[in-house]
Amino acid sequence: MALSNEDLEELVETANVAIGTVQREYGRDNIVAARIRFPRGYLHTAESVRRKLPNIGTEVQRRNVTYALMNIDALRWLVTRTDISGTALSMIVKNAICILGTIVEWMTKEGTRGHASRRPYLQRTAKLAELGRIDATVEAELNWIWDIRCREHIHESETLEHDNYTREDYNRALRAFKALQSSLIAVHGTAV
Repeated sequence: MALSNEDLEELVETANVAIGTVQREYGRDNIVAARIRFPRGYLHTAESVRRKLPNIGTEVQRRNVTYALMNIDALRWLVTRTDISGTALSMIVKNAICILGTIVEWMTKEGTRGHASRRPYLQRTAKLAELGRIDATVEAELNWIWDIRCREHIHESETLEHDNYTREDYNRALRAFKALQSSLIAVHGTAV
């Protein structure tokens, strides 16, 4: 049974006070006894994540993608369960999008084997659209993810990224990833 709004607010306030007390007492010190227990059951298991991947690439690649998606789960917790904001939120979101960019890069490469897998990323997303595996909207969204992924190269930065990325951007990137994932599963089946 779900908590009432009043009970939820009280529980969150108690947790906030407790976490705040630990933080004030121990600051940035790495004290094992001061670690907050990450909520069990929030992260998907590696097996459950792997079973949702398309059957592309090698076993090693699929496993590494699985681990990257588990990292996305941990970042998602920060985005959805904390009030983090400003630059810190923006960089967490960018980090998640960059991880998804690395994953969709792999997915487009494997998903275009025999067609355009050796071509640059934008040509691969165009090929997937040409083959009817994704529509123009998903192609544009995947290209948006790639544009952000390429901003990891700080030596190429020309603009400040302060407060550039939002919770909606996080969700937008996840939707695009899931659309590509579904389309590749439709063609290749799911990984075993």
